[in-house]
Amino acid sequence: MTYGRILDMKPALPEFRKEVIASLSDNPKWIHPKFFYDRKGSDLFDAITWLPEYYLTRAETEILTSRCGEIAALTDGVTRAMELGPGMGRKSLMLLRCIGGLKEYVLLDISMQSLEKAVELLEAEFPQKEITGICSDYLSSESLPMSGNQSRSMIVFLGSTIGNMETSDAERFLASCSRQMKNEDLLFIGVDMKKDLKVLLSAYNDSSGVTAEFNLNLIRRISEEFGVDIPEGTFMHRAVYNESLGRIEMHLDCKADLSLDLEGTLIRFRKGESIHTESSYKYSPEEFGKMLLASGFSGYTRLSDSRDYYSVFIARK
Repeated sequence: MTYGRILDMKPALPEFRKEVIASLSDNPKWIHPKFFYDRKGSDLFDAITWLPEYYLTRAETEILTSRCGEIAALTDGVTRAMELGPGMGRKSLMLLRCIGGLKEYVLLDISMQSLEKAVELLEAEFPQKEITGICSDYLSSESLPMSGNQSRSMIVFLGSTIGNMETSDAERFLASCSRQMKNEDLLFIGVDMKKDLKVLLSAYNDSSGVTAEFNLNLIRRISEEFGVDIPEGTFMHRAVYNESLGRIEMHLDCKADLSLDLEGTLIRFRKGESIHTESSYKYSPEEFGKMLLASGFSGYTRLSDSRDYYSVFIARK
């Protein structure tokens, strides 16, 4: 289904239900982080990006503004780009201001609400460019609209979503992107760097409780979409750093025994049991550089913010 310049390929609601039933039936229980982003979840994540503890947006903005000349030089000749997970489009706007030669910009996001705002924002400032939105599960990278285009292209993947993938999945994702690209195409990808533990934990346990509300929104969504009653306070947000794996983990801890009938499947929670809702891996420059080279890229340039909290890698096929 098409809405103006937006193609709706979003997974249907039954897929959400099917995947949640399957993942909550596992041991340990988990939910894929892509399901954070319903309408309310998208608004909450946007609020997170403005929090004083959330360093990533400020670091990313610093790179996209202060390193604009370098970005323009490194992406010279690119006329078509596809951004995965652009959110509300603010970072897309900054990038397009750097890369003057872009003629076509495709935005892929699972949130229709965010996609509509992003397309509207970009079209208003760049009416001469071809701006297209596709509402889809962009993490299915084999379906990226890369084939058949002869111009030099670039995949844009900002934020830190690559860190939400297990390391093996991230490697497969990078290799999949590489397979769909032509020689001299680029991958423009944001990566959260390893840093002081206090900085990391504060970002996921903000004093305003917005990240907790964002995590707990999954419980509200399950309650509403399955039509089940989950008493308020049954689950609690928890974010910790797993040093051995180099990742922040977000959990929803169940504070009481609970049984849920999800469309005929009985899901039981024991008091103290948790749902693992997100992992956020942090990389050193060397670790991520090796992943790029092992995934079929011939080389890369790393641009970092002044505190080296966050980096953009521009990798060449």
